[in-house]
Order: sequence, then C-alpha cells, then structure tokens
Amino acid sequence: MKICAIGLRGIPDVMGGIETHCENLYTRLAKLDDKLDITVIGRSGYAQSGTHGKVRVVSLWAPKRKALETLIHTPLAILYARLFLHPDVIHLHAIGPGFFAPFARLLGFRVIGTHHATDYDRPKWGRFGKWFLKTGEGMMARFSEEMICVSHIIENRMASEHPERRDRFVTIHNGAPPQNAITEGDSELLDALGVMSQSYILCVGRLDPSKGFHDLVAAFDRARPAGMKLLVVGGSLGSDEYAADLKRNASQDVIFAGMRTASECALLYRHAGLFVHPSYLEGFPLVLLEAVAADAPILVSDIPAHLELGLDPANYYPKGDVTALAAKLMADADTYRCTRRAYILEENDWDAIARRHHDIIMRPVRAPRRPLPAGGPRPS
Repeated sequence: MKICAIGLRGIPDVMGGIETHCENLYTRLAKLDDKLDITVIGRSGYAQSGTHGKVRVVSLWAPKRKALETLIHTPLAILYARLFLHPDVIHLHAIGPGFFAPFARLLGFRVIGTHHATDYDRPKWGRFGKWFLKTGEGMMARFSEEMICVSHIIENRMASEHPERRDRFVTIHNGAPPQNAITEGDSELLDALGVMSQSYILCVGRLDPSKGFHDLVAAFDRARPAGMKLLVVGGSLGSDEYAADLKRNASQDVIFAGMRTASECALLYRHAGLFVHPSYLEGFPLVLLEAVAADAPILVSDIPAHLELGLDPANYYPKGDVTALAAKLMADADTYRCTRRAYILEENDWDAIARRHHDIIMRPVRAPRRPLPAGGPRPS
C-alpha cells in the first residue's frame, strides 16, 4: 500500500511538533510493515529530497512567504501525488492542509487526517487566516475517512460539532522518545552555550506568542533563581517581531540558543535543572513528553492539553500568571519531579502509536453513510 504524507515542512530534523510527530511515526510504520510504501512531501527550504530510513522524502517547491506556504503547497503536493506517486492514501496533517481534503477526495484518494491543534486560536492569524483554518478543520472532519486527534479534548469537541461523523474520530496521542535515545553525550554543547549541567531552566519551542515565552522571561527576571540561567531553544518561523521583542526585553542571563537538532535537544533536556512550558495553546505537547522521557523536573501552564497528560498538581501553575510562575521558579526544582513518569512513557509509546495508525490505514474502506429519510428513521 502506498501512503503519501502532506501538510508538514519535512523530515528529518525539521523544527516543529508535526514534523517530529511524522518523523517518529513514519519511520516506525515503515519498519512495522514492509508492504507500506511511504512518501513524505515536504516543502523546499526545509526538506531535502532523499530517503530517511525506509521513508522517501520529496522536497516540493513552496513559496518563501510563510503565510502562503500551506495555501499553495498543499494543493500542489496533492496534485503532484496524483500525477507522479499514485498513492492509495493521502495522510493530511493539520487543519490548514485539511482545507484541501475535498480536493484529495475529488482526485480519487482515500484521505486520513490528523488534527494536531486548534491553530485558528493563535493570535498571529488575522481574519482570513482564522477563517481558512476553521474551515479547514471542518473540511477535514467531513471529507476524511478517518480523523485522528492528538488529544481527547480535540476529539470531544469535533464530535460535538460533527455528531454525524462521531465514529470517524479517534484520539491517538503523540509519543515520547525512547529512553535509550537520550544519552549523556559530552559537555561541548553546554560549554558553547555558556551553561553548566543542572544550572539552567530550559524551554523549547517556536518563538510565538501562543507559547508564552514572554511570561517565562518576565517571571525569570522577577524570581532571579540563584545560580540559574534561562535557556530558550527554538526559532521564530514567521513570528520575527515577537522574537525580536522577546530578546530585547530579556536580561543577560537569558540565552537564546536558536533551533537545535533532536540529539542536541535530548542532551539539553537531560542536563536541565528545570523544564518549563508556559504555553497558552497546544494539541498534545511533544516537548513535554520529551522532558518526561529525559526525567527533567517539569513546570507547565494549566492548559487542557497539559492537564490531559496527568502530571502531579505541583507541576502546574495558572496559565498567564507571571507572579505565580515566578514564585514556582524560586522553589526547589526537585519539587517538580514527575512521579508518574513510568506510566506516562508506557501510555505514550511510539511503537504502540505506530501500530494503532497501522490498524487505521489498513482498515477496509467504509461504505458512505445513507442519509436518514425526512422525518427521521422509520419505525420497524
């Protein structure tokens, strides 16, 4: 069976939650079933054509303007798949690309969608962007044969908005990296960044207002935890003005490390004195799972996606409350050790996640629904 993944920037080692999700998922699917022929269509500027393990990667042109990437690249990728790849299944990732689910169905593809987050809630989008993303969510819900949601919160909301499609929605969380993939490594990276093991607070993610890094920078400057620095890992990816303001307002004890590879991030998680994720909006946060796998002390905002992971109450603070976050930063970091780590890692295992995706991909095509007659179902 041929599968084509569309909607991500590319793999391997491309920054982003969807990209990390796809790299972990498709490499495992390819190992799980030799009969699967998997191609990821990435975007020029991020992906390079070639192979990653048993997964083929195609780099297809995309406009350099970030706001137009999804709008132009997605239909182009679907058309490319029809003309040159001839897959059985198109797997669309994120609700923006979901806008083009009807187009993929029109071209004869079986469509599976994955809903990663309610991106229209991000403050960076204007009226058209929010409309496009919200409409894309609806298109994905109605035209995907199966719709995978990365959290129960998303699934429950989609089921309430589209009750006639309820049986097509399923929750499959993101996964945590295997523990044996996280190694101590050496101190070269720490030395280059000017930090020592256990002497820094780490946050990882896109420099975007929805991630709440401005709250953490402000709280860190208030708390001034003794002997600690704040290490921010990630790039702006279109939020350049926000990133510039963040850097301008930060003290000299805040270090911006830019984008880093997965192996570099693994080392930074392992040596962090505390991991903080102050986000306002997530689907099901991969960076939090990576911190759990690395056994780092963890402090996160109390948004629904974080709460769904089921950390201890001490690991949460009220979203957007800089005063509460500052107070938490002054406490002993061991207070924030994850006591449910073993359970969380078992619950969110990538191999098990790949098997669940395999079951959905190999499921026989469902017959289209028959509309109910006027006046509702007839009595038997």
